[in-house]
Amino acid sequence: MVHSAVNVCPGQPPETQPYPEHDRARIPLNKVTLVSLATLAYAGPQGARVAVSLQALHDGMSPAVVGVLNALSYLVPMVVSIPAGRIVDRAGVRGPIYICIAMLVGALALAFVMPGIVTLALASAVAGICYVGFTVALNVGVMRIGTAEERVSNFSWLTIGISAGFAVGPITAGFGIDAMGGSGVFALIAAYPLALALLMFWQGGQLPDAVAQSERSPVRLLEAVSDRKFRPILLVSFTNPTLSDMFNFVVPLIAKQAGLSGSMVGTILGAYTSASFASRLILPTFVKRVRHWVVVSNLYVVAGIGLIAFGLVSQPAFYVPLAMAIGMSHGMGQPLVMAAFVGNAPAGRQGEVMGVQQVAQGGISALSPIVIGAVGTVTGITPVLLVAGGALLLVSRFARRMQGH
Repeated sequence: MVHSAVNVCPGQPPETQPYPEHDRARIPLNKVTLVSLATLAYAGPQGARVAVSLQALHDGMSPAVVGVLNALSYLVPMVVSIPAGRIVDRAGVRGPIYICIAMLVGALALAFVMPGIVTLALASAVAGICYVGFTVALNVGVMRIGTAEERVSNFSWLTIGISAGFAVGPITAGFGIDAMGGSGVFALIAAYPLALALLMFWQGGQLPDAVAQSERSPVRLLEAVSDRKFRPILLVSFTNPTLSDMFNFVVPLIAKQAGLSGSMVGTILGAYTSASFASRLILPTFVKRVRHWVVVSNLYVVAGIGLIAFGLVSQPAFYVPLAMAIGMSHGMGQPLVMAAFVGNAPAGRQGEVMGVQQVAQGGISALSPIVIGAVGTVTGITPVLLVAGGALLLVSRFARRMQGH
């Protein structure tokens, strides 16, 4: 049976604390190391994705070809996500990280030496695979260290590093293609996985090794994801990434509908990202004093009302504060939900369940722009935002009921 311990509050009885199979290994994690590992891990794949698109455009490939190359980084990982999770469960987190580093450096080296549609396709696919590999390994690694209260704080620091990597990688690719021209950008991006390898050699011992086979839960994967106590957490775990993907896709459409400039679009998205990042910085300071699912519920109320208001207002002055409110909800909600998600997976099978989450999230990320674009073309973007906001309000009620389960 999947062990449940969603609620982590001060004074909670020891027997209901999460992750009992790891309580004897309360290893402190250096926050600077965690943020640095996450930043370097995500800067490589994200930078490679952008570099592939820029290189393809630089070589005169059509937008359709660029779209296919970009899609490979989302579709191919869906095939390997669950096997990657199983590898992490069996081998620990350090080995898979080194494997991903080697794969990414090799693919970037080929794209640098022999730029062409085949090597660009390979680089895109490998970037997506390594993104999943790093995601599963780091999330499982963070779950397996520290006390129950420290884990949510650790997840918050992890997401701070992820945010930094998401910013640094694409910026490096953009400036690199301008400064170096041609395939030189791939050599520049390769500096991130190489730096990650050095950091792993130096500080990688802070991440846990494999869980003993005797500690693995006999629960099968299908039983785990269908368990009545774990299934709600699995479903809620899709909410934050979907919110982020949808918001980044919808804002340019809303801006075009409202006649806003490109700089205004950048300001709105920048406000969203900044609020998300800032909220993750402050979360560790009070996370031990809050009821987690109540906070998640309230955050989804804020995001739901924000999306509805985004669809109804017509004054651009309101877009920035609304974007900040939605960004705050995303930034704080993700660490709390992911800590509950990974922590309530069957013992020794957290990576496998993370693989399921990545498969579902990859499908949502690939399909949501198509669905939103098609519906928006027929009805306009406002109904899309109203429906999305209403869905978040329903999720908020759902999350509140999970407190104490």
